[in-house]
Amino acid sequence: MSCNELCGVIIMLDKIKALPEKKAFFIGLFLILFSGIFLFLFSFLFVIDIWMTMIIEAIFWGFAYLFILSAAEKRHSRINKNK
Repeated sequence: MSCNELCGVIIMLDKIKALPEKKAFFIGLFLILFSGIFLFLFSFLFVIDIWMTMIIEAIFWGFAYLFILSAAEKRHSRINKNK
């Protein structure tokens, strides 16, 4: 990875971490629950191979896990501060 690509990834992760806890969690949950439905409906418009569907689904789920892990990290840090 070049420096520009690495800086872009770091900026993206900073933007995900900047979201409020509940909003990040619900975005992640929404991506997990509705990405399958979205791809199913999208397959009526375009012919998509099963492997391409699985790759796109994995990308959606990867971003969803980033959002959910960010929300969990914020929640645990908030709870630990209160103790």
